[in-house]
Amino acid sequence: MERSYWSIATQRRLTRRRALTATGSAALGAGLLVACGGGESGGQRDSSGLVTKPVDTTKEAKRGGAIKDYIRGEPATLDPFNPNAALNVVSRSVHGMLLREKPGHLKRADGVIEGDLAESWEFSPDGLQMTMKLRQNAKWHNKPPVNGRGVDVEDVLFSWKRYEDKAPLASILANKKSPDAPVLSMTAPDARTLVIKLKEPVVYVANYFGGFGSFTGQVMMYPKETASSFDTRNDMIGHGPFMLTGHTPSVGFTLKRNPDYWDKDWALVDQIDIPVVIEPATQLTQFQAGNLHYFVGIRAEDVLATKRQVPQLDLYATDMTSTSQVVTFGVFPERTAPLLDERVRQAVSMSMDRDLLNSVKYYVKEYGASGLPVETRWNTHLAAHWDGWWLDPQGKDFGPNAKYFQYNVAEAKKLLAAAGHANGFDMTLRYPAAPQLSYERDTIAMIGNLQDIGIKVSQEAIADYTKRYIPDIRDGNGQYEGMAVHSVTGGIPVQVSETAALVAIHWAKSGVTFHGYSTSGRNDQSGDPAVNSLLEKARTERDTTARRKLIYDTQRLLAKAQHSMILPQGAANGFVLAWPALKNYRVWRSIGQSWNMYQLWLDQTKPPFKSA
Repeated sequence: MERSYWSIATQRRLTRRRALTATGSAALGAGLLVACGGGESGGQRDSSGLVTKPVDTTKEAKRGGAIKDYIRGEPATLDPFNPNAALNVVSRSVHGMLLREKPGHLKRADGVIEGDLAESWEFSPDGLQMTMKLRQNAKWHNKPPVNGRGVDVEDVLFSWKRYEDKAPLASILANKKSPDAPVLSMTAPDARTLVIKLKEPVVYVANYFGGFGSFTGQVMMYPKETASSFDTRNDMIGHGPFMLTGHTPSVGFTLKRNPDYWDKDWALVDQIDIPVVIEPATQLTQFQAGNLHYFVGIRAEDVLATKRQVPQLDLYATDMTSTSQVVTFGVFPERTAPLLDERVRQAVSMSMDRDLLNSVKYYVKEYGASGLPVETRWNTHLAAHWDGWWLDPQGKDFGPNAKYFQYNVAEAKKLLAAAGHANGFDMTLRYPAAPQLSYERDTIAMIGNLQDIGIKVSQEAIADYTKRYIPDIRDGNGQYEGMAVHSVTGGIPVQVSETAALVAIHWAKSGVTFHGYSTSGRNDQSGDPAVNSLLEKARTERDTTARRKLIYDTQRLLAKAQHSMILPQGAANGFVLAWPALKNYRVWRSIGQSWNMYQLWLDQTKPPFKSA
């Protein structure tokens, strides 16, 4: 499958170049626009007749039944304390936080937060204190050792201390772990009140107490008994809408509805079954057979074929979605790596045929030929789904540095020659290829672009997710040679807010998520002084207009420096499939996946329970 994917990409690149030679880039651009159509935000209509419109059917809901979900690998631990891709699907239904992302109703969420354990909160006028009032009707799951007792303020203080002392991501938020992190302390003056003292009025700090991103690794709430009489490595207990009642390693999980959840209408089904299904082909087969009720992980090239094979499936359009994966340039060994030269990094960026990579990843031409609307965008150093903050590098407002996002092999080769690499150079490109997480397809698609400008690539596919990929690449602060394609630690910072997304990766004081570069010529992880200055201001700028200007200027500056890249495959809206029995699907939406089970219910008169 991976090689056939790259074969398709290669053939299209050749076709594109022939078109450039024959008709010029302007004609090709027009052709791509026709193929791309337009998404929900693009203003063009679906002409396929295939797309199902999400409808809020909550008033018609029949409670009960079991939704069939899946995960892609067995988690190394059941403790969501650690960022753990395999555990995210389970954890977000079992656990909870002080706050949570507010869902969008029939539209993408916009980053607004609402209460979870904290039913209200407010900031002091200077932004240096956050005061929360705890919800009085929240209970822990009815299982030993807590047996459904009410959540109290001591549990919250215990959870914060556990995070502050031991969490892998604590340096993002806890000043105790990093002098540049915003939270100085959390105290409880009375049984219902939490007072959070801040070093600085960081504008997005409240979002860190909400369920954004990949969910695990965040400030999760635990009962204080987990310190001594509950094994969080092998069982799960929380206050969420579902509780873990069964787990067979490498087989699957069973979740039952929590009848005591404070939000009584959150869960409309009685159970969620979550088998471990590792292979994509098996996932697809199980979905087609009705053993999975929806399939968010379906590959774009499988959507139309599956719809044809199983026509009773509902096809839904997704919102504009971008990856949070990054392409980083290693900073070790210092002073010897070609990628330390800005011109080389610019050449790498200009070697990327973003239109082609985007079209292949999101199946743009094929969707367009079927009348399905697709809008595509290029990422800058901010993911392209951040409407209002992302600055379009193909638009008139970006400025001259937009050229470094343009596909231009000839100019890229000139830059390499000027940097002393007229004949290219050898380089290792690393990426995860594990059951829990694999970026093999996206990485392979990029390699041909690099080879076109003379960079000879050796691939290193990393199969050991826990012991090799996480510490050495994802959380390695660039301490490797060559390039790497990887996620951002836990996915959390880049989904909390647009400002946090840039700060996490490019502010030198951001800790484990920083990419490790510097402009000093030394491996000192000091960052880029100009970028640091812009982001220092953006973190605490409470005026939205002023902060937006800082975010735009940061994107322009990073376009020239190219200290790293967000995956050049870009962003697009796409399509997913679900069985008709699954009601309220795509009604409530999130930036992360916090609301993927919210108010879903099963109509057992519909497929796959009964034939259409």
